[in-house]
Amino acid sequence: MNGDDKSGAGYLDCEEIKVAENRFVGVIRMQKTPRNSIGSWLLDAIYEKIDEYENNEKIRAIIIASKLRSVFSDGADRNELFGDWISGLVSESNYDRFKRAHRMYVEIENCQKPIIAAINGVTIGAGLELAMLCDFRVSSELAFFSLPEAKPELAIIPGLGGTVRLTRLVGPARAKEMLLLGKMIRAPKALEWGLITSLAPHREVFEHALDLAKDLAANDQRAMMDMKKSINYAADHDIKEGIEFEVTLFSEIMKKKLAAKAGAEEK
Repeated sequence: MNGDDKSGAGYLDCEEIKVAENRFVGVIRMQKTPRNSIGSWLLDAIYEKIDEYENNEKIRAIIIASKLRSVFSDGADRNELFGDWISGLVSESNYDRFKRAHRMYVEIENCQKPIIAAINGVTIGAGLELAMLCDFRVSSELAFFSLPEAKPELAIIPGLGGTVRLTRLVGPARAKEMLLLGKMIRAPKALEWGLITSLAPHREVFEHALDLAKDLAANDQRAMMDMKKSINYAADHDIKEGIEFEVTLFSEIMKKKLAAKAGAEEK
């Protein structure tokens, strides 16, 4: 999004954790003080690191976490969102930057490797939109979640797919409760509603996410990639199209397995 400007890399602390022979978990920790607000440079850096991990055969799962205490992300970078630069683009009806951000979110969501959000605290606005891209959301018992865009001080709507993904996760009635009221919900209710996938003690969120990543790394990577592809396809299509897509993937897998078996028997 920002071309050759790599300054956003400083907002991340990354490492690769070995979990088995030639199997690693890629870890992306946001460290943009004071509260990991999502702006163009941070988003660029996250996107590029996920792309790197996706293309690394040794990386079997990815964790997005925060290095800051008790906050995953407090939403969009308001200085950028409401600053002269973005205002100028809007006044010129130049929406390429917003469309690019949407494409990046979609590509993160469709990453072939499973992604886990390790949520250690405050998760609101664009930060929640980022967490909803992940396949699993492991949350601190003390975390809370909100999409507060309807509040008078903002008076906008989510700009990175929040209305769509929230509705898919929790259903339209609960999505309206969160969105129209700007309602904040705490982690136990988020688990009850399906917004997060599991709870962990506050100090153990990352360890629980890593344990989950280890379980994922132990499974067949090709099967998981095709499963994720089929699940994401089903979310955008009717049941008949979803089943046809699944059958096509299944047939391709069986064809390869049978060919490999035949080749082994010939030897």
